[in-house]
Amino acid sequence: MSYPRGVRRLLILLAAVALLAAGCGGGGGGGGATTVSAPPLSKQAYQAKLKAISKDIAKRVGKTGTSGELDQQDVDKLASAFHTFADRLREVNPPMQVRQLHARLIKALDDLGDEFPSLAKKLNSSKKNPSDAVSTLFGAKSIQELIKLGQDFKAKGFNLDLNG
Repeated sequence: MSYPRGVRRLLILLAAVALLAAGCGGGGGGGGATTVSAPPLSKQAYQAKLKAISKDIAKRVGKTGTSGELDQQDVDKLASAFHTFADRLREVNPPMQVRQLHARLIKALDDLGDEFPSLAKKLNSSKKNPSDAVSTLFGAKSIQELIKLGQDFKAKGFNLDLNG
């Protein structure tokens, strides 16, 4: 049995949400703090930069398979995208008022990239029960952190509209 359409869309939305700060390609987690010599970006420039990175990553990720479950290629592609997003964010010098949130965002994306293979395995196991899939997604620490970060950015007046 494959995922119902709504759950499949939720999985794709997860990719977009995680690309909530966006980037795709190889690799993963340089682990270090932002090392940028340029001056901090303005609020508007920061939001625009994150959106541009998100769109670029979403294009690189493209579509996932249509089998109704995440195959290994999809899992690898998405995990890599989360790490690449974090890597690309390391190149951004955020406004001072969100510097700590930016660092947390990098860590959360790297954590999601690390956690995604086990999440995908649980999601594939729960495909007969959509509520289990939703619980798996929203029970993941990295997803919880991304949701919290979205709220924290919003509380500081930043709109991270990163739908890719």
